[in-house]
Amino acid sequence: MLKLRRQIIVVLTLLGGISTAGQVVITPSMPPPVNAGATYQFTANVPVRWSMAPGSQGTIDPATGVYTAPNSVTSQQSYGGCQVLPNNHILNTRIDSLPTHPMSSTWIAGAGGVPVNYLPSFPVNYVNGSAQTQEMVFAYTPANNGSFIIPPYPIARIEGGWFSLPLSGIDRHLLVIDPTSCSFQEIYDLYSVGTNTYNPCPLCTSQSGVKYSNSTYNLPVTGGVDAAGLYIMPLSLRLQELEQAVASGGTIQHALRFTLQNGYINSSFVWPATAYTNEGGVIPYGARFRLRPSFDASSFSPIAKILLTQLKQYGIILADGGYGWQITTEYAKWPPAYLDAFAEIANASIGPSNFEAVDESSLEVSATSGSTTLGAETVIATTTSTPPQSVRQQVVLTGVTLNLPNDQKYIQSGTPAQQFTAFINGTSDRSITWSMNSTVGTLSSAGLYTPPANVSAAAVTTITAKSVANPAVAATMQLTVLPTGTIRIVNGPTTPYTDSHGNVWQASTGDDGGYPYDNGGNWPSTPDIYLYKVPFYALDSGGNDIRFDITVPNGNYQITAKFAATNVSGPGQESCNIEAQGQIAYANVDVYAAAGGLNKPVDFVIPATVVNGQLSFVVRHLTGFNFISALQIAPATGIAGRPSPPTNLTVTHVE
Repeated sequence: MLKLRRQIIVVLTLLGGISTAGQVVITPSMPPPVNAGATYQFTANVPVRWSMAPGSQGTIDPATGVYTAPNSVTSQQSYGGCQVLPNNHILNTRIDSLPTHPMSSTWIAGAGGVPVNYLPSFPVNYVNGSAQTQEMVFAYTPANNGSFIIPPYPIARIEGGWFSLPLSGIDRHLLVIDPTSCSFQEIYDLYSVGTNTYNPCPLCTSQSGVKYSNSTYNLPVTGGVDAAGLYIMPLSLRLQELEQAVASGGTIQHALRFTLQNGYINSSFVWPATAYTNEGGVIPYGARFRLRPSFDASSFSPIAKILLTQLKQYGIILADGGYGWQITTEYAKWPPAYLDAFAEIANASIGPSNFEAVDESSLEVSATSGSTTLGAETVIATTTSTPPQSVRQQVVLTGVTLNLPNDQKYIQSGTPAQQFTAFINGTSDRSITWSMNSTVGTLSSAGLYTPPANVSAAAVTTITAKSVANPAVAATMQLTVLPTGTIRIVNGPTTPYTDSHGNVWQASTGDDGGYPYDNGGNWPSTPDIYLYKVPFYALDSGGNDIRFDITVPNGNYQITAKFAATNVSGPGQESCNIEAQGQIAYANVDVYAAAGGLNKPVDFVIPATVVNGQLSFVVRHLTGFNFISALQIAPATGIAGRPSPPTNLTVTHVE
């Protein structure tokens, strides 16, 4: 997803918490999050009687100001074990019963003809609140300058790849969640001081950034990291939430963001957007669209039906320039059934004429707030003096939220037992019950996993974590257990391959997401050329890093990475860094040039040492498309770990 940033215009107005009387002050000054069944103490600066606004959930003691939340609260969405924004936030609000916008026909007519589609784009990093921070200076959002947690290389994951060039047209969004405090960070185009000579801003460390709490109503009026001035993470489709919707027969209960070609976007915005860039079309940033209720989804697969239901009930919000009608999904290893559902919808050619714009102006409380006129729990403090005066404060009801730090995990047979962990909030009882389906090794209900001594082939099971406080709240991940000995993976094909030496290569495993692409073409008659013929590309148009993180026994290994360029017409069009155990082994690799042409195999060999049970191999995106064909990880007793700078590395032209 590419965009050209221009000057961002924002509207600044005073947010919330104003006393209607001008003298009564409630503490806290911002809406507090309160868990289901929990209590919260409100206070005031003068004697008051406490009450709840009509329709509010929960109760409050009239004399003491102790608020008691209802016993059951269901979160609309969660990320990193945190409820994402209040349930009545505009991004979490159903809009299928709202009127059609008066400009709907005009906007749809000016929306182009690209059908709706989904693209995994943004990886997310989880950090601990005690992690080291960095003082950030932003070119576009200087009001947001300050201390941010920046996950360090080599563990950080950034859209477009860690080594992609800043200010090059690649967005390079860095998204971070601290599950311990439920704080969210979004950064656009991270770089080093002195990099920005474009604006210029010699002290800048990024183009823009924003921090926010998971319970905030505040919109990013001081600037966000997309053209509309909206948050990205609350508007993204996530693998774990879709998996849970499939497992429970539920739905996706929040709006999603989408992009549109710049020529169709207007130089304006509507709530809940807070900014715009200069464009030449008719549709304002922040415009919300829904799939027409008359659209017939009966013939679609169950997963596709969930996606189409979301489009009808919660809709999509124009957030940025990019590819037409493209909905943002997180960068993850989406299982084939989910990728098939994305393709099913794209291939159905559901064009703009199947959508209508929504008029949500009746829900707006303030241009700077995502609070709506629907479903807010509101505490009222009324003075005991004459005449009585009142002031109000909202309560953010918080349900139990549970997510896993990994969407998938890869473990080799015979490794020691390990403790699985989860992110959980919204309850004082953080107990979790673990289970798996089907049985591969053993898993205690407390989450202690012991792999089997060996498996004959890659064995896959689903790990489920459930909240004890609310068993309806659960999350899943896919666990793959690999055979002992040499690990062999061919990522493009969907079925295992037995090579000319009788070795079995496991299919499409070990990675963090991507897709195969077979260009056909002419190939040499090299033995086992099958291992190279279907490269495995990173998602997001090939622009992210491809990671392999596998739990293995400690020791020395020899990694052989297999490549063949299949999608270029000459050298200089694609490049990558090849990394093992956090160190670059081969820098600025042009596979076409290294192999000597198109559809020609080449191997890169790297020694590596594992001391913490984790083997990491990464193909780092630099330019063009990022890919790999196959990977071999062989135990290598007696081979020393690679020193730095690297020596004794091998590039093999496969004949």
